[in-house]
Amino acid sequence: MMQGRTHLYEGYTVGEITLPVRVMIHLGIKTLIVTNAAGGLNRSYNVGDIMVIKDHINLAGLTGESPLRGVNDDRFGPRFPALSDAYDRSLVKTAIDTAAHLGYSTFMQEGVYCAQVGPAFETPAECRFLSMVGADAVGMSTVHEVVVARHAGIKVLGISLITNVAVMGYDDNVSAANHQEVLETGKKRSANMQNLVSTIVGKI
Repeated sequence: MMQGRTHLYEGYTVGEITLPVRVMIHLGIKTLIVTNAAGGLNRSYNVGDIMVIKDHINLAGLTGESPLRGVNDDRFGPRFPALSDAYDRSLVKTAIDTAAHLGYSTFMQEGVYCAQVGPAFETPAECRFLSMVGADAVGMSTVHEVVVARHAGIKVLGISLITNVAVMGYDDNVSAANHQEVLETGKKRSANMQNLVSTIVGKI
């Protein structure tokens, strides 16, 4: 229902970023599908791959920038919500099965999404670090919305489009990440993403 989103790097607060999800919760949604553009950390990923998110690493949340910080609003959920099931396993399976049915298996992945604040892309050392701690892709969004949704008991499905390959080393021949590449890849794969999401919605 949303056309894009706001980000921490734009200067918004985490409360402002997650307000649309809280509105959706009041409107009665039971399932939230989140999508993003991400850099591929997993060496087996290619630009244009679609990754179903099975878990996330919330760097901002781990360092105190949580949408649940402050007085808990019991109308939404408990003070200490569990995130061990942040991404609904049945929805992940539905996404993978749907991709196979649509003939997308050659560019479908399943992995862990890591969110940093941005807007600068990651250094090679940061990319290696994130890869070592289990991240398959990295971006600058999504996790705050997921936390707020799960706080309220909303099921979540997350999908990342791999729009660039993260730079791990210092080879001068390796292209640096740039926003134009992200936009171009998004445009090329947009029809596949829309078809995948709309088919999944039909199944839900």
